[in-house]
Amino acid sequence: MKNTSSPLSVAVGKSVQAACKILKRGHSLPGMIVEKMDAGFLSSALSQLPLGTMIVCGTNGKTTTARLIAQALSSLGLKTVTNNSGANFTRGIISSLLPLMTASGKLPCDIGVFELDEAWAPIFCRQFPPTYALILNCCRDQLDRYGERDAVESMLSEVASFAKRGLILNGADRRVRAFSSRFQEVKTSFYGFDPSLSPLFPSDEDLICMRHGCIPPLQSDSASVVLKAIVGNLATFEVEGQTFSLEMGVEGSFNFLNAAAAICGILNIAQTCPALKDFPRFKNLDLSPKAVAQAVSKVRPAFGRGEGFKIGQSHVEMVLVKNPVGFSSALRSIPLEGKEVMVALNDQSADGRDVSWIYDVDYSNLSTVKAVTGQRAFDMALCLEYDGKKVLRADLDIEKSLMRFLEGGGEKIIFSSYTSMLSIRKILLDLDKSKGGNLYAAD
Repeated sequence: MKNTSSPLSVAVGKSVQAACKILKRGHSLPGMIVEKMDAGFLSSALSQLPLGTMIVCGTNGKTTTARLIAQALSSLGLKTVTNNSGANFTRGIISSLLPLMTASGKLPCDIGVFELDEAWAPIFCRQFPPTYALILNCCRDQLDRYGERDAVESMLSEVASFAKRGLILNGADRRVRAFSSRFQEVKTSFYGFDPSLSPLFPSDEDLICMRHGCIPPLQSDSASVVLKAIVGNLATFEVEGQTFSLEMGVEGSFNFLNAAAAICGILNIAQTCPALKDFPRFKNLDLSPKAVAQAVSKVRPAFGRGEGFKIGQSHVEMVLVKNPVGFSSALRSIPLEGKEVMVALNDQSADGRDVSWIYDVDYSNLSTVKAVTGQRAFDMALCLEYDGKKVLRADLDIEKSLMRFLEGGGEKIIFSSYTSMLSIRKILLDLDKSKGGNLYAAD
């Protein structure tokens, strides 16, 4: 392990970060500048971590899963560094390291847990091969940026090939599961779900089969962590032969599967990391299946991913959706009865310019949508109308549409693409401060 990073790079990065904090913008700018002036900064900083690094990658669930792992590890006694803002390029990771680094360039942390964009993950791995890699899923997403799933699969496969000690794979994803036969020199752990829960976790193939009347085959593999049952917000996991029923801090079946991934990832670390035995300060850590599962169950949602707000008499839940599988899973797993629904769709570069994917979503659990907004509001409204859903209002102006949506109070849920989620979240935070509402499940 290296002892320090460049003090000059740290000083410059911290100065830029302080300016960005005052301006309330440019979270990744410090990392971008440091990366330009010191190409080896990321490697020298991460080399200081005694337990190494874990990267979390895949189409859906990266932010939530990385948060579950990082916060659970922290509650279990480890000092963790993570890119919890959701900035998942290399510059975002550097920006996340800077606040924790000393002026002399030391990074006083035990382990790094980072979510990485599918396209940027291989670049990160070439600079600094991770100790552990957790691959969540391989779905069609942002066709104008990634291309079809074969390209995404190739990126994820390259990421898996760099894992030095442990590989954690979704055993229920056909493409991800296949990586296990390619990389056998590291400990591979699988997680998954009971076949009875299959309707809650559609794949791209399942959505196609549903439209064409065929029945996709159930896939089953031995997994060390299995999501067995869901009753409300109570999830039952089978963890290495032990069964735990836990009240979850996150909501939705898709997040319960992310929790299974997080449990599996932490246990892989516990079983393979020699430093846990070599360093005296780690010897009293309880990383048993029960302790790990309980720690993961207590973590609250990441911002915009099942995050809740109370604005006046309205209780608002935000759910990020960005591709057919993610949107369909959310609609199948989140109870919508008694809730007013809003859908916000943008087509900025971070969302993907091509929004044709909305026509592949399973909207069968929707009936009436109170509001549709965002840059592609009319495309979304037309899609829902074609699917036989009633849309009460469509408006390009997000703020105007949101304010009307909040009228009358009650339970409300907003499904939104990435950049529209950022806009809506900012408005809700401002409303919370100005109208005395109570923000919950956010930090």
